[in-house]
Amino acid sequence: MLHTVEVGSFCGDLIAALSNMMTWLNSRGSQPVILQEAAGQGTAFRLRFSTEAEALAFVCAFGGRLVG
Repeated sequence: MLHTVEVGSFCGDLIAALSNMMTWLNSRGSQPVILQEAAGQGTAFRLRFSTEAEALAFVCAFGGRLVG
Protein backbone atom coordinates (compact mmCIF):
# COMPACT_ATOMS: atom_id res chain seq x y z
CA MET A 1 0.00 0.00 0.00
CA LEU A 2 1.26 3.47 -0.86
CA HIS A 3 0.89 6.43 1.49
CA THR A 4 0.12 9.72 -0.26
CA VAL A 5 1.14 13.14 1.02
CA GLU A 6 -0.19 16.35 -0.49
CA VAL A 7 1.84 19.49 0.12
CA GLY A 8 1.14 22.95 -1.25
CA SER A 9 2.20 25.75 1.08
CA PHE A 10 5.33 27.21 -0.47
CA CYS A 11 5.31 30.79 0.90
CA GLY A 12 5.72 32.18 -2.62
CA ASP A 13 9.02 30.44 -3.43
CA LEU A 14 8.26 27.22 -5.25
CA ILE A 15 11.83 26.66 -6.50
CA ALA A 16 13.34 26.95 -3.01
CA ALA A 17 10.61 24.72 -1.56
CA LEU A 18 11.21 21.99 -4.16
CA SER A 19 14.96 22.24 -3.61
CA ASN A 20 14.49 21.86 0.15
CA MET A 21 12.19 18.87 -0.32
CA MET A 22 14.64 17.15 -2.68
CA THR A 23 17.55 17.81 -0.30
CA TRP A 24 15.52 16.37 2.59
CA LEU A 25 14.51 13.30 0.57
CA ASN A 26 18.09 12.69 -0.58
CA SER A 27 19.56 13.13 2.91
CA ARG A 28 17.20 10.46 4.26
CA GLY A 29 17.63 8.12 1.32
CA SER A 30 13.89 8.39 0.86
CA GLN A 31 12.53 7.85 -2.61
CA PRO A 32 8.87 8.65 -3.12
CA VAL A 33 7.28 6.34 -5.64
CA ILE A 34 5.53 9.15 -7.51
CA LEU A 35 5.79 12.92 -7.48
CA GLN A 36 2.95 14.62 -9.33
CA GLU A 37 1.17 17.94 -9.49
CA ALA A 38 -2.20 17.77 -7.72
CA ALA A 39 -4.84 18.62 -10.33
CA GLY A 40 -7.09 21.53 -9.50
CA GLN A 41 -5.18 22.43 -6.34
CA GLY A 42 -3.15 25.38 -7.60
CA THR A 43 0.48 24.74 -6.81
CA ALA A 44 0.33 21.50 -4.88
CA PHE A 45 2.15 18.22 -5.22
CA ARG A 46 1.44 14.66 -4.20
CA LEU A 47 4.17 12.28 -3.22
CA ARG A 48 3.55 8.58 -2.67
CA PHE A 49 5.74 6.75 -0.19
CA SER A 50 6.06 3.02 0.35
CA THR A 51 5.89 3.34 4.15
CA GLU A 52 3.66 5.34 6.45
CA ALA A 53 6.68 6.34 8.54
CA GLU A 54 8.31 8.05 5.53
CA ALA A 55 5.06 9.81 4.65
CA LEU A 56 4.54 11.08 8.19
CA ALA A 57 8.15 12.24 8.47
CA PHE A 58 7.68 14.25 5.27
CA VAL A 59 4.46 15.79 6.62
CA CYS A 60 6.26 16.74 9.84
CA ALA A 61 9.09 18.36 7.89
CA PHE A 62 7.05 20.22 5.26
CA GLY A 63 3.47 20.39 6.40
CA GLY A 64 0.85 19.14 4.05
CA ARG A 65 -1.41 16.25 4.83
CA LEU A 66 -1.59 12.51 4.54
CA VAL A 67 -4.35 11.77 2.02
CA GLY A 68 -4.09 8.05 1.59
